[in-house]
Amino acid sequence: MAELFPIFVKLKARKALVVGGGNMAAVRAKQLRRAGARVTVVSLEAGNEIEDLAKTKSIFLVRRGFRRTDLSRRYFIVVAATDDPKTQQAVFERAERLGILCNVVDRPESCNFYMPAIVSRGDLKIAISTSGRSPALAGKLRQYLEEAVPENAAEMTEIVGRLRSKLRMELPSDLATQKKLVDDFVETILKQRRTRQRVRAGPL
Repeated sequence: MAELFPIFVKLKARKALVVGGGNMAAVRAKQLRRAGARVTVVSLEAGNEIEDLAKTKSIFLVRRGFRRTDLSRRYFIVVAATDDPKTQQAVFERAERLGILCNVVDRPESCNFYMPAIVSRGDLKIAISTSGRSPALAGKLRQYLEEAVPENAAEMTEIVGRLRSKLRMELPSDLATQKKLVDDFVETILKQRRTRQRVRAGPL
């Protein structure tokens, strides 16, 4: 298998299709909505979470089974989350034919991208993937990182972002100095945090 290319995709205002109406479909629909996607869900039966999303107009719900014509190039991304293997395969085959990003839940061989486990602190995002081989391991590692990454990491990200913007204005042509000053600042912040942790831990 070729090495995966990790990226973060901007989905704001892009159209996304979710096939399925159960718990996992709801999870994926919510994730896509948080990323700003315009989500359509196609499912003959819909669970409470999908129904609630439809009632609040967070998604557009089509109450019937999936048809191949449901998936067209107007969609940027599709997630198949049903318990019907034939439907799952039909979604993947159609997506491949049209060149659409496709994730089929619990079938890594029928995906052209994987949904990682995410640790989020504001604009700071850490994605963990096992290339579809062990979502459970990715989930456990996410729990570990949730504890390890400081809660104020979002604030740190904002501060460093403002520093970068300021340096770009003050030193527009000196990229090397910009990088060094930002690197030095980040290292100082991390050293201060490590020092505070040692002080709180006390002597061995």
